[in-house]
Amino acid sequence: MKRYTYKPLVWLAFGVAGIGSPAFGQKQVTHQSQYWVRYFGKYKLSDDWSLNLEIEDRRFFKNNRQSNWFLPRVAVERKLGKGWAAGAGFSYYLASSPADPDQETVVTAPELRPHQYLTSSQNLGDLGIQHRFQFEERWIHNSTSTELTDGYHYQGRARYRFQLKYPLIKQKSAAGTLTAVAFDEILLNVGHSIVANTFDQNRIYAGLNYGLSKSFQVELGYLNWFQERSSGQQYYHRDIARLTIYHNLKLY
Repeated sequence: MKRYTYKPLVWLAFGVAGIGSPAFGQKQVTHQSQYWVRYFGKYKLSDDWSLNLEIEDRRFFKNNRQSNWFLPRVAVERKLGKGWAAGAGFSYYLASSPADPDQETVVTAPELRPHQYLTSSQNLGDLGIQHRFQFEERWIHNSTSTELTDGYHYQGRARYRFQLKYPLIKQKSAAGTLTAVAFDEILLNVGHSIVANTFDQNRIYAGLNYGLSKSFQVELGYLNWFQERSSGQQYYHRDIARLTIYHNLKLY
């Protein structure tokens, strides 16, 4: 565990008052490295409707210990016209504790997570811009540091993501294309149980997406994750390599 000052500049875009002030100063920050392997399938049911499926395995580089597991995240999405789309879905999420790659997993807590989102997409020349607004109803299994206990507790979370895409190599078909992708996402905790950590985390991502065929793309990128823990005095700062396989399938 290491102590140092960390002031994420991206919070300025949200105008989060006081984050960059001297009061934010020295905090207890735990630095970790992870890799995420992810499958994202978009199955088109019609011109306006699609079914999205996401599966993701998150692991620490050190000791290859699992951190989290999405199995699965499913959503139904509908186009609304003029670049707008809305969706709703459900995730089954597993979190392994303690969050320390030097220790073996003691308890794995399930989380039931319905969610809803709204996206707005537009193009400025070749540059693609997307805004995503998402809300999650998180039902987290109660647990101690050593075992699961009875029941679940509720914690809401609001998310906003600003994403850019720019084609670096264009082709007549999808195969052989290369696209740069970048986004910044802020996550805020909501609920009566939230006392010291309304701010949950900020994620900054940059990656390259390569078209393998009409239906498949592979994307490799780097994610910088800064998260405030429930104490309000402790933080995780994670460097993450993320590999994603995108699968687009037309079912009509």
